[in-house]
Amino acid sequence: MNIILILISLFLSLMIPFELFLFSYAVLGPLHYLTEINWLHQKSYFVQERKYISILIVLAIAITFLVLFKYLKLEALFSGYLSNYFMLLFGVFLVTSFLFSIGLVLFKESKKIFLTLIFAFSFGLLFLKFFPFSFFIISIFLPTIIHVYFFTLLFMILGTLKGRSVYSVITIVILILIPLFISYNPFQFVFHTSELVKDIFLETGFKNVIVSLNQILNNISISYFDFNAVVIIKIQTFIAFSYTYHYLNWFSKTSIIGWDRNMPRSYLVCILILWLASVALYIYSYKIGVMVLYFLSMLHVIIEFPLNIISIREVFFLRKAFD
Repeated sequence: MNIILILISLFLSLMIPFELFLFSYAVLGPLHYLTEINWLHQKSYFVQERKYISILIVLAIAITFLVLFKYLKLEALFSGYLSNYFMLLFGVFLVTSFLFSIGLVLFKESKKIFLTLIFAFSFGLLFLKFFPFSFFIISIFLPTIIHVYFFTLLFMILGTLKGRSVYSVITIVILILIPLFISYNPFQFVFHTSELVKDIFLETGFKNVIVSLNQILNNISISYFDFNAVVIIKIQTFIAFSYTYHYLNWFSKTSIIGWDRNMPRSYLVCILILWLASVALYIYSYKIGVMVLYFLSMLHVIIEFPLNIISIREVFFLRKAFD
């Protein structure tokens, strides 16, 4: 099933890279956020002391505020310096959330947890000061490409270590080779991206991930965003593939991790209503949909950090992988 989903995601991303991403983000995304948040809640967020997950939620709220501040173009209300400071805090809070999650996984005592929080925030500030470019890269890619591609790959590797399935190994190899295939794709398709799609990418800031990835891979800073440029299309193809497969992979795992089990009927109805309302909002105005649902998007990324930490530990240190 996973191999089939990878191939479907790849085919569609090669054919309609911009449109597929917008569809997956607006239709599959909200349902993924809602169901995963519910599953993580059932699993106590994979932390030692569940009550401290509220700190991650507060950080997600703070990050959402900073992003909406930028989206709504409220810079005129503040000095230019303060406006830039707000956006730098976005990265600090994001790094803080990830490092703090290590403490939530390892410790149960309040003192150690709060010391970890102080350390995480301090490290974020120091990292910003001494490694500004690396800090910028983490801020851009941790909640996007790293979350949807690398963490998905990490979960699959962990599952393979536990189950040792031949099909799982094949799936992982295919997933690793996908970026190379897209990069050296011999097929040339003619794209006719509509003005509506172009406007959405420019208004929402979705193009920023493409620009940043291009700057890293090719060391080229784009002054004009050309939707027809080969490098832009290839990068967007990879992004569209990663997001689409990330969502489809989640929905295919009901029998493996059982995220749909023990879900009260009232919860299911509520999730479906919220999902339909979210899709309707995106249809009404894609930009408004992004702004309204940004908190859910960021929240599901941040409260998944403890699970990401556990997966990193088990894959690279093999402490529990073979239990």
